[in-house]
Amino acid sequence: MPKIVLIHPSAGVNWNGNSATFALELARRLDNYFEVELLSGAECGSFSRPIKSITRSDVSNLACHPIISAILHKWFAHPEVAVEHLTSFLPCVAYLLKHPADLIFPQNDYGGLFVANCVRAIKGTPILFTEHNSLLDNGKYLKRNLSLQPDRLIVLNPEVADYVRFLAPEQLLNVIPQGVNTEEFSPIGKAIPTGLSKPTVLCVAPLNRDGNQRIELTIKAVSRLPRASLLICGNGADRDYFQALGDRLLGADRFQIRFFAYAQMPQVYRSANVFTLASKEEPRGLAYLEAMACGLPVVATDDSVRRYLIGNGGITCNVNNLDAYTKSLQMAIDRHWHWQQKPRQNALRFSWQETTMLYRKAVLQTCSQPRLTARYARIT
Repeated sequence: MPKIVLIHPSAGVNWNGNSATFALELARRLDNYFEVELLSGAECGSFSRPIKSITRSDVSNLACHPIISAILHKWFAHPEVAVEHLTSFLPCVAYLLKHPADLIFPQNDYGGLFVANCVRAIKGTPILFTEHNSLLDNGKYLKRNLSLQPDRLIVLNPEVADYVRFLAPEQLLNVIPQGVNTEEFSPIGKAIPTGLSKPTVLCVAPLNRDGNQRIELTIKAVSRLPRASLLICGNGADRDYFQALGDRLLGADRFQIRFFAYAQMPQVYRSANVFTLASKEEPRGLAYLEAMACGLPVVATDDSVRRYLIGNGGITCNVNNLDAYTKSLQMAIDRHWHWQQKPRQNALRFSWQETTMLYRKAVLQTCSQPRLTARYARIT
């Protein structure tokens, strides 16, 4: 039985439904087929091996102090990620050299990939790597990670696969979409009472004005609907700005911003009628899948990735056109009661049961393939 080691120093520390939760879920499921260890930030299962480091959550707490924040941002574009990578590097390398594996499977982007490269140079251990960034910033992060030459690459959708084949034709890769827990995220179960008028539109996003999510567009579009209310689930530096904008355009009886633990999210989705996220780019699209698994039709930005994820479970449109965005939201609201099965059925395409089997196959392929040779003709 192959021994595989996954890496994510925030696993067991950060439970916000991001890549750390993905790493934990994947480790738990692959543990049924392999000998699995997860180098984590805290105990989170019999397979976890806590590694000492300064995690992203630790850095975020420190960065609340303006002086510390200024120093960190002077040196790092994303200090919480960079500090975690730097402080976890040596502990992870030391553990992997002392406890050899048959496969190293980083889940924390380039930090874990550097760890795996160092160990591969010494031990020859192959690397399987999931590219969570997809085509963000015109593929900037994808190109960086390709330059580190994983033995096999996992990408989340066919569009990224095509781009990888253009950049590095010899790169071995598998397309495995983001998994969603369709047992936990289901239309059946309790809902969190919000006190908002129905129908309720839900948006889940970090509250940053200069971010990717374009929350202003969502607030403006919902404000054009005569009776709909808007619940934004998230937190961030610009919460007060979005609260003021929502209060002005929608009023307190039609607008709320709330923050929930990730474990509560199935109940949050069930409290709404429609889900929307007008982000510019969406490398993983987990919130869309969770919403559809709970029976919510989705309204999202029109691009090939969103069309692939949403299928017939919602509507994609030009969200920059407020008329088109508002019309799409109204269509989703009108169809909600008759449409519930379509979003759910679409989400089942991405169930963790299916995803786990695809990852199991990728692990076996990587363990049995010839070791890495210099095979990259072009990475630009």
